[in-house]
Amino acid sequence: MLGDTLPWFLPLFVFSLLAWIFYEAIEGFLQRKNSDFTPKGLAALRWLPAIQLMVMLLNRSIAVVQRDLSHIEVAQYLGPGEFRTHDLKLILVGDGGVEIICLGIVLFVLFSDRLPSLSKSQLEIRYKFRNRLMLFSGIMLLSASTLLFPEEVYYNPSSYPLEPFGSLPPLSAKIPLALLGFLVMFGGELFAVSTLFLAGDNFQKIAQRARLKVALFALITIFWLSRHLEHENNWVQQIPDSGLLLPLVLFLHIAVSLAVSIQPAVRIESELNHGEGRSLGMLVLTGGMAVLILVLTPIHLAEIGIFGPELGPYVYGVWMAAVTVSAMMLVQFLPTLGFDAAPRPEIWWMKMTLVFSPIIISFFTPFAIFLIPAIWLVLPWSTLTPWFVEKDVLSPSFSFVFSPVVIMTIMCATVPFASNEPFLAALWFGWVPGAMTSIGLMLHIKQTGKISSSKLAEE
Repeated sequence: MLGDTLPWFLPLFVFSLLAWIFYEAIEGFLQRKNSDFTPKGLAALRWLPAIQLMVMLLNRSIAVVQRDLSHIEVAQYLGPGEFRTHDLKLILVGDGGVEIICLGIVLFVLFSDRLPSLSKSQLEIRYKFRNRLMLFSGIMLLSASTLLFPEEVYYNPSSYPLEPFGSLPPLSAKIPLALLGFLVMFGGELFAVSTLFLAGDNFQKIAQRARLKVALFALITIFWLSRHLEHENNWVQQIPDSGLLLPLVLFLHIAVSLAVSIQPAVRIESELNHGEGRSLGMLVLTGGMAVLILVLTPIHLAEIGIFGPELGPYVYGVWMAAVTVSAMMLVQFLPTLGFDAAPRPEIWWMKMTLVFSPIIISFFTPFAIFLIPAIWLVLPWSTLTPWFVEKDVLSPSFSFVFSPVVIMTIMCATVPFASNEPFLAALWFGWVPGAMTSIGLMLHIKQTGKISSSKLAEE
């Protein structure tokens, strides 16, 4: 198989994804060299993952057509014999389905600078959009690479089945993979837009469309998770061995956070002033967010019953929450080192740390997904707090914005525990405070703009 004939192939694929993550830095270095090789070298870096995925698919397709029994999938489901058109289904429902979805993601990224929504943007801005999408997709695919591309699938096994067993899996088995792909693509659009806020209003159309697409596929994903997990006993214990379940939940979290809180906050925070009382606001915000994460995460772990009835879930939950909160506080020093390309860089880095912390911690424990309910509830407050604490900005109405968000936060923190599956219930309702905050503050900004325009007209 591919791993036996080309043992360097999978490691090279990992390095090609790393090149995508650091593409902007590599591009800047090569352009400073001003060499004739630079355009060709950059094109090779961009297209290397796509070419490798095409090679994987070609290798798998040839094996299916030739009924090559050295491929474990062919030996398991097809066996020896003549090729039939029906055999091609194995490419979709087997490990080739992963390669097809990943190739779709990669090609979407490579041609993202030609999206119709970007047609009126400058070429440089479109390339920056593509580069940020490469960064996001590279991180997502690399973080799930051991699950998406397990080595045993690309090497000859020690023994083969004597005869095929079982029928081909149904196409429905690839639903979570398809959902994962859509969440990465459209979540990546929102990530790229939110990191390019200096581009002005060029990306508003693509941001609106991406939010709608993320909302649609997030709801489908939560519905699929609910239907799938309600038939599984002790699904939490099976997370490490459940294939795509862990990355699907993590990518759902990333996409929803970007759509509901992160991307709208870029526009909202740009309307803040210099920040009189900013230090007090950061202190209140950090303390409140830390308390909610430290309290809610252990309670969710206690509900699943994995760690016993005593202090086990609380100790484990406090450990995960403490790591997240510590990282959230440490990154506030990044703006002093020059990482300040955001309207409010301290809050920006705090948010991004919260959003990506479950993925980082999941390398050590799959129970990192139980940070998600608390993170979804605290993210809106990172946007809302400055509007009520800082003195040089017109605060929204308490009754229209603040009080409803407080009530909904309390409800979304407590009501899920009345369900048999508190985690799933938290996924169904946890996005509501973020949506309320973004909508309320955007309406406030629009109303404030109308008041300012009317005053100028009167003068």
